Amino acid sequence: MDRDEILAQSRLENRRWDECERRMADEAGTWGIIAVAAAVVCVFLIRMFSEGGNPYDLLAILFVYLVAANAYKWNKTRSRWTLLVTMLYAVIAIGSLCAYAIAG
Repeated sequence: MDRDEILAQSRLENRRWDECERRMADEAGTWGIIAVAAAVVCVFLIRMFSEGGNPYDLLAILFVYLVAANAYKWNKTRSRWTLLVTMLYAVIAIGSLCAYAIAG
């Protein structure tokens, strides 16, 4: 490939978003999930200490997110460590969903 072909392909791939917009969207997603995780932890602690209820639904929500994020990362990197972490999160998510279904 010569320089002009590479530039044309790059322009075609980045039609909708430039690199700065992509990075900003990635960072926004990261900060968004940090806020969601913080909210889940707060509700989890409030529920555990005030109501004495089970937190399995919140754990399932959090771990389903972690499974999806790590599965995407594994799909791009094919890292064995990422696959192991994804499988561990999946087991926890499924266990939390089952515990929620049983405990109500």
